[in-house]
Amino acid sequence: MNKGILKEQELFYEFIKNYEYIEDNGRLDLEAFCVNLSTCFACDSILELSPQPRYMYDLLIQMLSDHAQSDEMSLWVQTQNLVDWEPIHSNMYPDKYRTYIHVAGLIHVLPHWIYNIGHALMEIPEPGEPGKYFAWVKQDWTFVYTFINGFHNFFFNYLKDFDKGTSSKSGYSLFETLHKSTSTDMDFDEAAENIKRRNNAQKYALERVEKAIESYFYLEAVTLSECIISNCLYNYLEAKGIAPSSYNLNKLIKLSKDKLDNQLDLMDELDVWRAQRNKAIHGFVESAIENMTTSQDEFIQFSKSAAEKGHELCKKTFDWYLNCAVNYIETSFKSSDKPDQAI
Repeated sequence: MNKGILKEQELFYEFIKNYEYIEDNGRLDLEAFCVNLSTCFACDSILELSPQPRYMYDLLIQMLSDHAQSDEMSLWVQTQNLVDWEPIHSNMYPDKYRTYIHVAGLIHVLPHWIYNIGHALMEIPEPGEPGKYFAWVKQDWTFVYTFINGFHNFFFNYLKDFDKGTSSKSGYSLFETLHKSTSTDMDFDEAAENIKRRNNAQKYALERVEKAIESYFYLEAVTLSECIISNCLYNYLEAKGIAPSSYNLNKLIKLSKDKLDNQLDLMDELDVWRAQRNKAIHGFVESAIENMTTSQDEFIQFSKSAAEKGHELCKKTFDWYLNCAVNYIETSFKSSDKPDQAI
């Protein structure tokens, strides 16, 4: 193969590996997606298998139209005239405009769209049993597989980031709620209310920690911080299928460490603070027995430091827990995954 073509393919591969499928405005550039996917087929030397970009475009628009209610279509599909359009752009934007698809619409049809690109447009025989929606993409189709698998991962990571950004306002994570409703006998709304009540209680407890520190009630702040952190770790382990026998912070930290493959820095930090917490609580008695002036002054400074650190760790633990919660449901396909192991 010509060295120039190889270099172009190398650059194109780097381009699709870092492809921004969803733009900052929350929309997919449909024409660009379809043309780039077809180019992937060409780079894999199977261009004859690629559906026409227009057919892939029309398929998604039809699916969205079939699913949309009332005026949803106008919100999901928008066009932008290209005022600087030139003939050179006709390969990607033949109609002199760009079509944007909002994630609010895409979330309803994405798996079905990709599935039907392979099984309807390409006429690849459908599998005999339910499977991964893009199982028709062969892994030795290097460019096509990288682009489609990348789209799947990018899309669900985008949804997780969006979920984390909106959960503070809604009071609950959609991904955690979905996990709770599918792993228990709760329906989705009941699970959402359950998580919302828990998060409100934790938020109230954190406010009490702040007020306790402001009022110099450092031991109260330390004790409340321990309760908050223990509750988060307990909920995490429960979601992972482990039923801790108690809310003992030491045991919860050890169990959480055993369950985590990485992100152990926070657990180590919590363990150090746990020892600081013990010293603060036990130091209250010791300071009353020893020299009152010196020991109590030292104790107050130490307990203040423990309270402030506990408050900081509560917020860190909240952030850590939310990052875990949106990943309770596996969304990444591994090469050896069975179809029902991910969305």
